[in-house]
Amino acid sequence: MRLSDRRIGFALIILSVSLLATGCEPSPKKVTGSVVRDGKPIPVSATGVIQVTLIPDVAPGTPYTPYIARCEPDGSFTVPEVKPGKYKIAVEQLDPSPQTDKLGGAFGKDKTPIVRDIDGKKPIEIDLAKP
Repeated sequence: MRLSDRRIGFALIILSVSLLATGCEPSPKKVTGSVVRDGKPIPVSATGVIQVTLIPDVAPGTPYTPYIARCEPDGSFTVPEVKPGKYKIAVEQLDPSPQTDKLGGAFGKDKTPIVRDIDGKKPIEIDLAKP
């Protein structure tokens, strides 16, 4: 094997390893969805909001970044950039102020039964009557 062949081979190995390292993590996706109860938007007062928090399903003690969105009056929400994966989804009805969850914490981050695989391809549909 000539010296130049070895250099080319070595360069190809380094290029392959660097491409693998950068290509392992999926790119963030725009996520849309809606939160309803019995198929209808949840009414809130003029100062109230429905807040959705996407919590990565990771092992306890693992650091993570939650993704937060507020629903529009029709129940729809958008999160601009979410890494694909499995998420617990917390929903709070903060009404009339941010201190009061009218859902009583039933869908809060520590108790929520809502779990979804998020890929950014299909909307997340959440009906609190059938989570």
